[in-house]
Amino acid sequence: MLNTLPRFEIKGEFELDTYAWFTKRLHGHMGRWQYMEPQSQGDAVCGAMLWDVWEKEASQGDNMLKRQSDIIESSLHEMHALIQSHNCVIDLGPGGLSAVERNTLPFINNDIEKYIAIDICKDAAINAQKYIEKKSQVKSLGIHNDFFEIHSALTENTNAVALMMGGTVGNFEAIPNTSNPIQLMSERLKKLGNALPKNTISFIGLEATQNSQILYDSYDYESHAAYEINVMHAIKRDLLQEEDGFDPYAWKYSMQWYPEAHQFCHIAESTALQRFSMYGEDFRFAKGDQLVIDNSFKFPVLSMQRAAQLAGAEYLKPFSDSDGRMVIHAIRFC
Repeated sequence: MLNTLPRFEIKGEFELDTYAWFTKRLHGHMGRWQYMEPQSQGDAVCGAMLWDVWEKEASQGDNMLKRQSDIIESSLHEMHALIQSHNCVIDLGPGGLSAVERNTLPFINNDIEKYIAIDICKDAAINAQKYIEKKSQVKSLGIHNDFFEIHSALTENTNAVALMMGGTVGNFEAIPNTSNPIQLMSERLKKLGNALPKNTISFIGLEATQNSQILYDSYDYESHAAYEINVMHAIKRDLLQEEDGFDPYAWKYSMQWYPEAHQFCHIAESTALQRFSMYGEDFRFAKGDQLVIDNSFKFPVLSMQRAAQLAGAEYLKPFSDSDGRMVIHAIRFC
């Protein structure tokens, strides 16, 4: 997809992703860079901290995070029945400690011998590891990595349970209002299955509602807007320090829901003219121009069942709240 890049070297994945974003070759793929952390006192780059603030604030209300926790609490006995012979929990993007308490700790029963936390944010992985060790004395490992990459710690022949909560499975690259959302989700599930031990059973949390007002309200928090836009400060700090025409403060957060694609776009919108250069190319973003930072796909149960089928996985069971708004999908990766 990126074979038209200039004939000079672009070093680093962050640079490559940012360049593809600014040239609009890719859309909604910057989510993995949102958790970047400060390098000095007063550093405006603090995505991981902002995520924790939003997660704690949002979980107090009636949104997907709260409902996901309620599903785990009410359905835990049935979930445990599916994983009776499993002895390892793999936590894919554990999040902050409040999320580990609500979404992970309930799965650490007496049969679990090992816990592995994997997160693109190093602190999240290590903090989750230490927390589970403290609470359960289970042998734990924290891995700083993309959980879609195959890691040696996951290639062992083990009976594993994978947790992927908070809608993370629905955050993937796609043009706005994509025409093939289910196929894209199937490819994501297949990639996830390839990274996990064979026969892993995964519990995947994903919002299923198609109600636009509910969706807009669930993200309408100042803390969430600050978290989304924070990636601009990382770009300024790490890539465009010398470019006065790029102002990370001259971007605001906006949202757009595309119902036919089940796609909720998290958008950075320019509030002032931006002119700058990157790797020898001049960029110009007028006031009102938009870039999709991240996508949040919201698939109904039947769509997820079809995506799992296309991925060659076995869809076991949906665990849903009473309104069908939030669902935890149990899927076996064969």
